[in-house]
Amino acid sequence: MDKATATDALARRLPVGRLRTWLDSTRHSPDTVRISPPPATGRYEFKYLIRREQCEPIAALLHTHLDLDKYGRGRPRDTYTVRSIYYDSPGFRCYHEKENGDECRRKYRIRTYNETDTNAVFLECKHRHGATYTKRKVRLTEHHVAAIDGRRGIDPSIAAPTSVLGQFLVGMDRWDYSPVSLVVYDRIAYVWPGQQDSVRVTLDRNLRAALFPSLDDIRSESDLVPLLYDWVILEVKFNDVVPRFMRQLTASHDLQRQACSKYALSISQLLNEDPTKKEGWNHVHAI
Repeated sequence: MDKATATDALARRLPVGRLRTWLDSTRHSPDTVRISPPPATGRYEFKYLIRREQCEPIAALLHTHLDLDKYGRGRPRDTYTVRSIYYDSPGFRCYHEKENGDECRRKYRIRTYNETDTNAVFLECKHRHGATYTKRKVRLTEHHVAAIDGRRGIDPSIAAPTSVLGQFLVGMDRWDYSPVSLVVYDRIAYVWPGQQDSVRVTLDRNLRAALFPSLDDIRSESDLVPLLYDWVILEVKFNDVVPRFMRQLTASHDLQRQACSKYALSISQLLNEDPTKKEGWNHVHAI
């Protein structure tokens, strides 16, 4: 999708004033709304871009140290599907914060899993603060989803201002957050035995996305565009100390850490700021 097509798609969803803001704005204005700070401690997240053929030997190594995540265990190929709709401002505030490498930034997404076997829908806020991040989430009711879809803005009857939902509604009211990208991928996840939250390693493949979805599109596979082809994103999340197996993993497979934001990748590629490279990947821009 080129920028002209993307602009037309956005025009169908945004009033003229907000569309003009999107066209004219390339950088966000400073915050003017006070939002509660993230918790003092956070998790570390290391990311690596690997070839599809590396997955099997890497998975074999992970199996010797970690357990399969309970959500994938028993499913075909131990894999489940993650489906997220990311919200951003008309000026792509969250995207530019990531591209600029801002030390303190956040992004909101509405997330569900697989296609039809669950009705659970969550709102998540991922807050990056320096080298660590925190993630807050809440399960949404039908009432919440209707309020978000209807863009009611700040409504104390829906959520407390300090809650993740309340702060998201502030963003919708102050910065005109709206659905910008539907990002879908298939995940195999591993966790530290007996401790789901201390170490978590994921292999995310078949990354695909579509711009400017509606909430009704979250379980749809139509119009999704493949982004990484034979590449897979390996993520290692941990609380305090780098897991011991990481040295063996990175050395034996010559892994190099790099930024790999799935949301930023969907924006940069689908708007043709960084055309998809089917053959080889020399660098990863703005992700």
